[in-house]
Amino acid sequence: MKVIIDGRFVLDEADLHRRMAGAFGYGPLYTPRLDSLREHLAAGDPRPLQLTWIHAATIRMAVGTATFERYVAVLEQIEAADAGREWNQRFVFRLFE
Repeated sequence: MKVIIDGRFVLDEADLHRRMAGAFGYGPLYTPRLDSLREHLAAGDPRPLQLTWIHAATIRMAVGTATFERYVAVLEQIEAADAGREWNQRFVFRLFE
């Protein structure tokens, strides 16, 4: 699955989270928190997944630098953990300013 989040349309952290959770198919019982996102992605839900953030500088402005850096760190950690897996079981994260 390929998911592109366009930073030009992200309003705040809640909106960023809604966009990702919706694209990943997480249902209404899903708790919109970074910890929940980490748990789902680390458990392999969904795979394969290529998540791309474009206009990332705009996402940084919308959510704040500290929050942006927390999200990026979590997503990069999950990508690193998947590095040894087959391509059809990997999470890949790309960031474009």
